[in-house]
Amino acid sequence: MIFTIIGVIASAVTILTGLFLALRWVAKKLAGPSSSKKIEYRLQLKEEFASNLRPPDRYGTRGQAIIRDVERADSYPDTHEKSKHTSPWFKVELKDLYYRGVEVFIAFPRYVVMDEKTRKWRFVASKEGKNTIVAYPVGRIPFDNIKEVDWYGDECYDIPHIYCDFHRRRRDPFEEIVYYGKMPKSSYHFEIEGLQPPYRQTRKVFSVLAFLRKLQSKC
Repeated sequence: MIFTIIGVIASAVTILTGLFLALRWVAKKLAGPSSSKKIEYRLQLKEEFASNLRPPDRYGTRGQAIIRDVERADSYPDTHEKSKHTSPWFKVELKDLYYRGVEVFIAFPRYVVMDEKTRKWRFVASKEGKNTIVAYPVGRIPFDNIKEVDWYGDECYDIPHIYCDFHRRRRDPFEEIVYYGKMPKSSYHFEIEGLQPPYRQTRKVFSVLAFLRKLQSKC
C-alpha cells in the first residue's frame, strides 16, 4: 500500500514538473528573445544594410527594394489591385538607416507650406509662395520587424527583397510615417517636425520616383 502511494506521488510530481517546464518554455517563447539577443540581431542587420546599401543618388535615394509580408510570401508576384488590404509586397526607394532600422520612401511627395501665424506645416494642393516646399513621406521599418533580406532578388525584380512582419491591423511594417523636406536645387533631406500623414498611405503604394521614371515589371 505504501509503495503504491509513493508511486502515485512520484508520478504526480513528474507530471507537474513536466507541466511546469512546458509552461516556462511557452512563457519564454511568448516573451520573445532576450534583450541581448535583440541588440545582437539589430547590430547584425545594421552592419548588413550598411555594407549593401549603395551611395545616395542625386535624388537622395539608395536604390530600390521590394517589401514583402512574411505571412503572405506566397502571394508574390501576384498583384492585388482590388484588395481592401495593403498588398503583401510593394516597391519602395531606400532612403537610409535610422537609429532603429531602415527608412524608405513610400509614396508621391506632396507640397507643404509653413503657416506664418501658427508656424506649423500644413499640406497644400499647389505652391503657395516662397514658404512652400516638397515633402516626401517616409516609412520607418524597425530592425525587429525585418526577418530576412534577399539582396539579389529574382527574375521579376533583381533588387533586394526585404521580408517583414506586417502589423496585423494596418497591414504594413512601419512603426511610424514621417515626412522629409527638400529645398529647391538641393539633394539634402531634413525631417519636418510635427507633420503627420493625413491617413495611412500604404494601402496603394507608389514609388516616390515614379514621376521621374516609369518603373516596369520584368514578369
